[in-house]
Amino acid sequence: VTGSAHLWGGEAALAADLASRLDSWRIATRIAIADTIGAAWAMARFAEAGCNLVILTPGDCRNALAPLPIAALRLDATTVQELRRVGLKRVGDLYAMPRDALTRRFGQIVVQRLDQALDDLPEPLSPLGETPARRVRLSFAEPITDPANLLCATERLVADLVHRLAREGTGARRLDLAFHRVDGRVERIGLGNARPSRDTRHLTRLFKERLETVDPGLGVEDMILSAFAVEPLPAEQLEMPCHRGSPLPTPGMGGGIASLLDRLGNRLGFAAVSRIEARESHIPERASVQVPISAPTSIAPHPPAPRVPPSPRARGEGRGEGGTYTLSRDALDKPPRPIRLFDPPEPIEAFWLLPDDPPFRFTWRRRGHRVMRADGPERIADEWWRPEASGDVDAIRDYYRVEDEEGRRFWLFRAGLHGHPRNPRWFIHGLFA
Repeated sequence: VTGSAHLWGGEAALAADLASRLDSWRIATRIAIADTIGAAWAMARFAEAGCNLVILTPGDCRNALAPLPIAALRLDATTVQELRRVGLKRVGDLYAMPRDALTRRFGQIVVQRLDQALDDLPEPLSPLGETPARRVRLSFAEPITDPANLLCATERLVADLVHRLAREGTGARRLDLAFHRVDGRVERIGLGNARPSRDTRHLTRLFKERLETVDPGLGVEDMILSAFAVEPLPAEQLEMPCHRGSPLPTPGMGGGIASLLDRLGNRLGFAAVSRIEARESHIPERASVQVPISAPTSIAPHPPAPRVPPSPRARGEGRGEGGTYTLSRDALDKPPRPIRLFDPPEPIEAFWLLPDDPPFRFTWRRRGHRVMRADGPERIADEWWRPEASGDVDAIRDYYRVEDEEGRRFWLFRAGLHGHPRNPRWFIHGLFA
């Protein structure tokens, strides 16, 4: 928390906020803040009972650790027992002991843990990294620096990974290619896919576009390709070529749009490219949400199909001027929805006669519209089970599909109920055409 505690009002306020959040989840806490990881670990576990928050002042680790038991140094039970047998029961008992004698008798671990706790030996804090789902590796007898050799190695790694994914029936959504240099530095290329992919040419092309950003330094001696997000990708039926000489299509490509989204996302960042995903909600503005194209696809539940084929009338089949037509089950269950939705809905001035009647005229954006046809009402109330549900009468909406004298179709709704002290208000929520 060094350098960031002031953003929370100080270390005490930061620790109190953390304790409050964990307490709301019914997780008991003992929090300590100190100069070192070892000192904080020791104070959180071995400070006097009833002290659930300990904040050591800078440079006070030596005095604070001295009265604690020897187990506070993160030693195993066998080492702790051997130290106690010779009379070393407290951390402070080790301060005056010669380091070489401790090392010969108990091993390097005792001196190492003591120096780490007292800030005499650096102990970097390394957060846990994400474990890759699949990983392939390629090591070189001699370091390579030529871009052509790096590209060749990349193609080989991608081919090896794709081979493993194909056997498992999966595709990669997020990839990381690490270049380990001879000087210890690691260069990385991170990629994401709009949909699972195991197309060798497509993945290699994405890496090739970013390969120029890699600095090989004095040479790359090791390359590791990791897949951190893997999803099922079943086999696809390929179409036959239209004419002789046409190339056979490649499975797993997912069409040109998926390839385009992958290239845009890796160039602009996947946060800048989004898609619309359906949500399970009957409130129009909550029924869809924008998510990054790299986010996993959630499949909304649908009612199971009937085992016995229904009659043509029940299936919504019929004949029209253009031939037969078929309506989906969702289309039969739900009224039509507009092709364009306004979020938030825009207020309009409407005129109507009876409580449940649609408006016969309305004004939107300073332009009047005379209603020639209308359908409704369709009542949509707020989702009372949601925490953000207001329960207000204005959350009750009566929707109407109306058509004006020029053939334009609008989706209007009235918010509120007749007979309530607040008069109902009218809004336009979408356009059909």
